[in-house]
This record gives sequence, C-alpha cells and structure tokens, in this order.
Amino acid sequence: MIKGRSIKSIARLIAEAKGANHVMFVVCWSSVTQTRQKEIGIHYLQHDGDSILASDIGKISSFNASGKEVKRKDLPLIKKMIPQYRTWKDWHGREHDGIQHRTMDVYPIDFISPPSEKLSLRDIGGVMYISTRQIDLLSDPVSVMHLANLLLEYFGEFEIFDLSRYKITDLSARQLQWEILPQGKYPWNKASDIVTPYLAKLSQSEKGVIEHRMREISKYEPDFLATGRGGYSGYFVYGFTSKKLHFLESIHLNNATYVFGDNWEELSSLSKEEIINGEQGHLRVIHDKKWIGKIRQLLRA
Repeated sequence: MIKGRSIKSIARLIAEAKGANHVMFVVCWSSVTQTRQKEIGIHYLQHDGDSILASDIGKISSFNASGKEVKRKDLPLIKKMIPQYRTWKDWHGREHDGIQHRTMDVYPIDFISPPSEKLSLRDIGGVMYISTRQIDLLSDPVSVMHLANLLLEYFGEFEIFDLSRYKITDLSARQLQWEILPQGKYPWNKASDIVTPYLAKLSQSEKGVIEHRMREISKYEPDFLATGRGGYSGYFVYGFTSKKLHFLESIHLNNATYVFGDNWEELSSLSKEEIINGEQGHLRVIHDKKWIGKIRQLLRA
C-alpha cells in the first residue's frame, strides 16, 4: 500500500511492486466516501469497465484534466487581444452591452498538454476497484509518477496490482464524460439555468464574456444539449440536428469554439486533447472580433 500526499521517486513504487512490472494502481471502491466520489466525478461509474476523466481538485488533477500554461518571461512581450464584457451608454443615454477587445502586451505562453489519464471501475476477484490503465513500471517513469501522484491527490493511498498473477478481462470501456439532456429546444432562457452554476467562480467580466458566447449560440434554439462530467465539467455541446451541426463551447476564456457535424458519437469518445488538436473533421472558430459573424453565418445557412 502506498500512502501519503505525494511521492517523489519511482523507487518506492518499484519496491512496493515486489518485482512486478506489468501493474495497475487501484483503490478499493468501498473505501471511497460518497462525498469524495461526487467531488471527483467518479460516482457516475456503475459497471465493470466504466471510465471517466475525473474532476479537478488540486494541482495534479488540474494538470491531468486541463494541462498547464508556462509563461515565457525569457521571451519578448507580444500583442494579444483580451475579450472583456462591458456595458455603456450612448449619446442618448441608452444602455448597451457587449464584448470589447483590448490589446495588451503579454509574455508568450507555452502550453503543456494534459495527460488526460482516466479512472475506471474494475471487478478484480469479485471486489470493485477504482483503477488506472494497465502500465509498465519501467517503460515511462514520468507518466507512472503522474498516475501515482494523481491517485494520492484523489484518495491519499493506493495499492499496486500485479497483472502477471491475475487475469483481468479486456473490456470495451464505456465512456461517461457527457450527460445528454432531454430532447427539446434550448433557447438561452432555458439553457442559462444549466450553464450559470458553472460560472460562479469567474470574474464579472469573464462571466459576461462566456454568457455572451453561449447566449449567441442559444439564440438559434438548439434542440440538443450535452454537459460535460468530471474533467469535462464546464464544457457544453449545443446541437442543431436538422443542420447536422454540434458546437462545443466551454467556460474557459481562451478556448475556441469547435464545430462538428453529426458525428456526435465519435466526438463523445474523444479526449479534450484529441478534440482540440486532432485531425477529426471539425471547424475551429477563434474567439476574436469575427467570431459572432462566423457563428451567425453557420447557423443561418
């Protein structure tokens, strides 16, 4: 059993594995409180093989789900347009609101992609465990250490399961990252009740920007809405089935809008990294001054 807040050396894992190389890190399902299960999003797991990217609760899980940005202060400043939500009055005293872009000098950013390691529910000898994927302790020390520290952040402990001693059935993992809401129209006055709770931690300006984007898409009354679970919390898919269009939006200010066709099933099985940087058939619409025009053009077609 490995216990603690974190580990700094793979030697401890190798010693605990007692010569095993082909292993899984596991935590007994019954030892995890229901409160903790809900906090990290694994309460959605129900059947052997169910898999989910768990929620962000700390530094390690945040990196696992969303990656991280490294500010390059060693490089010259660059110009960047920052969206801001503002209200103002015209010459006649009428109030208006909308997005304005302010150009600022900022340091370049290097983005480190998220590992996107998922947790699964597995039946091992009749006992249900939360499990990592199968790993080779000696093949990739960096990812092994990340998995170990991820479980310690979530649970404070884990066991190392020797796969050479027991047969684990290969299952087709059932992905549980999305909740598809009931069919029907989702104009903003209905969609806002679903989106607003996810905006609570944003600043007023950030909240205004995100609401403006979501409101613009909802204006065309999507008839399909899915919300992300676990590590996909704050991601939304607005679908227009007659147009065969699905818009992926999020509460993250710097993310673009991703527009997919009617391949929703394919989209739902992808990782965020595959969606954002993959070669799947989709359109990436950057949140700049031309964003509204491009979205309207797509939805008015």
